[in-house]
Amino acid sequence: MALSSDVLIAAYTAIVDKGWSRLTLTDVAAAAGLSLADLRQEISSKYDLIGALNRHVDALVLEDVGTVDTEDSPRERLFEVMMARFDALQPYKDALGVMALAARGDIKLASCTHSQLQTSMGWMLEAAALGDGGWRGSFRRNGLALVYVRASMAWLKDDSEDLSGTMKALDKALGDAERWANSVEGSGAFTDGFERARDRMREGFEDMAARARDFTPGGGRYRAQASEASEASVVETPVVETPDPTAASSTAKASKAKAAKAKTSKTPTPKKGSPSAKA
Repeated sequence: MALSSDVLIAAYTAIVDKGWSRLTLTDVAAAAGLSLADLRQEISSKYDLIGALNRHVDALVLEDVGTVDTEDSPRERLFEVMMARFDALQPYKDALGVMALAARGDIKLASCTHSQLQTSMGWMLEAAALGDGGWRGSFRRNGLALVYVRASMAWLKDDSEDLSGTMKALDKALGDAERWANSVEGSGAFTDGFERARDRMREGFEDMAARARDFTPGGGRYRAQASEASEASVVETPVVETPDPTAASSTAKASKAKAAKAKTSKTPTPKKGSPSAKA
C-alpha cells in the first residue's frame, strides 16, 4: 500500500526539521503518527521515501493532465506536464531543497534520486504522448531529466505564487533541447532528431568496422596503405663494382719494380782512374 499524502507530507516535514543525514525511521514514524511496525510495512529505509514521493506525484500528474491534445507541439505538451509536476511537488519543496544539498555528500541519496527520476520522466513522457521504447526511449528520459533538473534549480528559489520564474526556466530548458534536436535532425521537430543521431552512430560504427577489417597488426596502419607505401618506396639501386684485391696487389708489385729499376738507371758509372774504378 502506498504512503498517503498526509504521511508523505509529515515525513518530508521531518526531513526539514532534522536534516537528511540525521533523520531516522523513528523520526519518520513519530512525525507520521505511525508505529515502527506499521512503517516497516511500507518502507525499508529512509531512502524509500524518494520512490514513495515520486510514485505519488506521478499519479497526481497523470490524473491532472489526463489526455493531452496531440495537436499541440511536443514542447507545449511537455511544458504542461512538467508544470503540473512542479505544482504537485509544492508541499515538499523545502524538504527537496534540503535533500538536494545533502545529495552532494551522500552517494546513495544521489543514486536513488537519479534512478527514481528516470522512471518518473518516463511517465511524464507518456503523459505528453511522447513515450517510446528501446534506445530512443532511454535517450528521451535522460534528456527530459536534464530539462527537469535545470528547471528545478529555478523552482527551488521561486517564491512567486504563479511560479513565473519556474515557467521561464522550464521554457528556456525546453527551447534549448528543441534547438539541439533541430541541429541534429534539421526538420524542426522536437522528437524526430533521434533518428538522425542513430543513423550517424550506425554509419560511424560501420566505418569503424571497415577500418578494423583492413587494420594490419604489428605496426602497419592498413593493408592497402602499407602495400601502396611499399611499392612507392622501391627505387633502383646503382651497382658499385668491388675492386679485386689480387689485381691491386699485382699492380703495387709492378709499381715497386719499376721504381727500383729507375733508381738503378740513375746511378752514375765510375770514371777511369778514380778510386772506385781501381778498386
